[in-house]
Amino acid sequence: MKSSVKASILSMLLLGGSIANATPQSASYDKALTAFNTGEVQSAYLTLKHVLKAAPDHLPAKLLMGRILLLDGYTKEAIEEFEEVLLAGGDKNLVLPALSRAYLREGLYEKIFVMLKRHKLSGDAEISVTLAAGTAYIRLNQLDKARSLYTQALRTYPHVVPLLNAQANLLLDQNELAAAHKLVRRSLSISDSEPLTLITQAKLYAAQGKDALSLFAKAYEQAPENPAAMRAYAGALAENGQFDEASTIIDEIEKQTPGDIQNQLIKARILALTQHHSEADKILKSLTDKLSLLTEKQLNERIELSLIAGIVAYLNKNYSLASTELYRYVGKRDASPEQLSMLADAMIKNSNYKDASNLLDKYEETVISHLPLARLYCELNLAMDKPFKCNQILPALAARYKGQENFAILKVKLLLHDKELDQARKMLATELAGSDNEEVVRLNIALFSEQEEYAKALGLAKSLLQKHPESLAHQALVSDLLIRNNSMDEADKAVDKLLRADPDNVAGLIAKARISLFKEDWSSSTEAIEQAVKIDKTNVPARILAAQIYIAHDNIESATDHLLAAKTLESRNPTPRQLLASLYSRQGKLNAALSEINALLSIDRLSPDFHLQKASVLNEMGKVNEAQSQLNMVYALWAQQPEKLLQLAEQQEQAGDAPGAEKSLQQAMKLAPKAPRPHLEYISFLIRQNHLEQAQPAITEFANQFGKTANLAMLRGDLAVADNQLQQGFSHYMTALDRAPSFRMALIKAFELARTGTGRGELIEYLTAFEESGDTFQRHLLADLYYIDTDFTRAEKVYNQLLSDDEFENRPFVLNNLANIYAVNDLPKALKLIDTALEKAPRSAALMDTKGWLLSLGEDYQEGLSLLRQAYTLDASDPSVQYHIAYTLNKLGRPEEARAILTKHQTLDKSFREQPDAQALMQSL
Repeated sequence: MKSSVKASILSMLLLGGSIANATPQSASYDKALTAFNTGEVQSAYLTLKHVLKAAPDHLPAKLLMGRILLLDGYTKEAIEEFEEVLLAGGDKNLVLPALSRAYLREGLYEKIFVMLKRHKLSGDAEISVTLAAGTAYIRLNQLDKARSLYTQALRTYPHVVPLLNAQANLLLDQNELAAAHKLVRRSLSISDSEPLTLITQAKLYAAQGKDALSLFAKAYEQAPENPAAMRAYAGALAENGQFDEASTIIDEIEKQTPGDIQNQLIKARILALTQHHSEADKILKSLTDKLSLLTEKQLNERIELSLIAGIVAYLNKNYSLASTELYRYVGKRDASPEQLSMLADAMIKNSNYKDASNLLDKYEETVISHLPLARLYCELNLAMDKPFKCNQILPALAARYKGQENFAILKVKLLLHDKELDQARKMLATELAGSDNEEVVRLNIALFSEQEEYAKALGLAKSLLQKHPESLAHQALVSDLLIRNNSMDEADKAVDKLLRADPDNVAGLIAKARISLFKEDWSSSTEAIEQAVKIDKTNVPARILAAQIYIAHDNIESATDHLLAAKTLESRNPTPRQLLASLYSRQGKLNAALSEINALLSIDRLSPDFHLQKASVLNEMGKVNEAQSQLNMVYALWAQQPEKLLQLAEQQEQAGDAPGAEKSLQQAMKLAPKAPRPHLEYISFLIRQNHLEQAQPAITEFANQFGKTANLAMLRGDLAVADNQLQQGFSHYMTALDRAPSFRMALIKAFELARTGTGRGELIEYLTAFEESGDTFQRHLLADLYYIDTDFTRAEKVYNQLLSDDEFENRPFVLNNLANIYAVNDLPKALKLIDTALEKAPRSAALMDTKGWLLSLGEDYQEGLSLLRQAYTLDASDPSVQYHIAYTLNKLGRPEEARAILTKHQTLDKSFREQPDAQALMQSL
């Protein structure tokens, strides 16, 4: 039984979703795994299909299915399986190596680079992903990056043959034969029969002008079914004129990996060498049918009929026909302002904004002479984010209409669009003060909304609704403002009333979607927003909300579609681009993210947020110098804002710009010399950077300036721990707690030391005083320390006290530890507890491991193995899980597999409570 804390209060992961409990599928999965390991891939595939049909969330089965799909050439389907396993919390060390190979096949190189940068992987996994990344760099012809990557990896793993071979092959491509020769010799000294080493040696021989065919043949003999060895030998045979033998091998490769690109290249080369040029050079030609445009007949003998037809169509809301007929009339006759207004409005309602704008540009004099038409023109151009067009005619309009209410309304609209809120407020308070014009009230509502004074805006909106209670527009406005005021219940009723009156009201549907999103009712929110977009495809706020709903529901593809549409509709609107940049970054599509951020900077070049976002993406791409340059721009923008500089310093440190971070911190201290936080952050920075000699006098200076505070004691503790003086560090943390008993961070740091042995007894004694009266956090730490110290009687007591609190959040992991406590003496009770825990946290590897182990202890080995494999899929690095699987496999009469898993992970070399048991198991195998 494990008595170490499997998931302490500091490292709990509450992962959503469901997990297949022990089921009849357990034996089926194990059968599939055995079939796969013995080369019966088709049998494994068929068995897995049955497993996944019955248990779609069975992660080990999904992972194995992905490997089979990748093996069979179904790369996109394999990627989908791997990504779903990863999203569900699968162990990245198991998933990412295979996923990186799949990305490599699909040419998704950027995702591999991001994968390697974002994730800290264990040895074998890191090597596998590094090799994939190196290949990706080579395919992009970024040979220096590949070489640097391999060089860095070989410093950590100097005896890994695949890395040596990869670097040697790269050096051969760069014609550095002497350096390649040294690496080949190192590889051969480790293993002289490794096929890929023999292939590399053969390539070296060929580059040196020596006979290499025998070495290619030897590699093929060592691995006759390895596609790489087969391809290399086939290519060498072809070069040697042995086309029939080469073609035979090519045919075999095609059976293994249909559609393989490299195989097709070799086949094309053989065809060319054998003078089959027409086949080698065959290309697909596409034919395009051109349709001739028919001349349109004159539909009306007299043009006045078009005017009549257009007006009738407009009145009947047939805006497409209205646009056609009115445009034909205007093209033949001088148009009145009213006719132009009607035509322009029809075009707008038919989403032909650009055509409407061009039409009114053509009739500028008429527009200026008619204020309602001028307002239509301005509002159209404001909607198209072209306020300059309205500003161009504003002097002419002022000369004619200054002092008129409608002209003042137009000016306020312009000011609001340009975010000149103070001037807008001034005009509303002077020129438009006392106006009972509903449009003026709406402008005040818009102003208050822009300033986030939603309560004031709501009061005005309700006054409008009282005057016109049947107005759907006013109902929609009130509903929206109720949501912004977080009055969700009232908003819900208002929206229901609105949609009963008009089920297709777009504003109402958007409001309903917002409310449903707030309630996490994904089905209702999706249905409402999709209906709104279907009715008004050009509604940008609806598109953005749709994207936000899909993002919350993790439907990235649909979210992206809506954001692309919103970006197209409003190219100067930053919101869609910001969301797209964030999505692309999450997906590892860094070039796409960078493109969106560059577009954002063209909209606002002085936005610190956009520069920070760009720096983050550049840093992910490995473009450190460019990232630091962006952060330098932010420094220039924030140079006089100490709080902002602290935020910037954190970003700079993450980007590897320690000097830049130090500069920002020092400037923050200079700007706010009497504020303790900048000094605290600076000292913490020095400790993290291991500048301990600088940190010591800085701490002394802090003490002189701010006194003996809890923060001072914690800094001294951090410095001691960094200097490996753990007991002294623990004492400082306890001093911090003495000065500020509620200082949670100091308590956490003391706990982390205590759980590994330093000061454990002292911290237990300190926390014992809170056993009855302390807060939940303190008592949970105490219980965990009892548990770690194998004082199970006292641990059980405190754990049960915690469970009696209905608001206690970390229930699953307390139940887990209690299950381990009861495992020896009351196995049924232990199983009941762990089942309850799994209901709360079904994706926890620690909980699944405990359940599987308990089943194995109860001699239910097959079901125990199933759950242990699922725990392994989520966390393959846990030595306890490895030992439990080996134990169970041995009990099932499969000692070779048990030995294999312990050997593969070098489990016996790791420090964990059950290590002696694992050692004894290995000796018995």
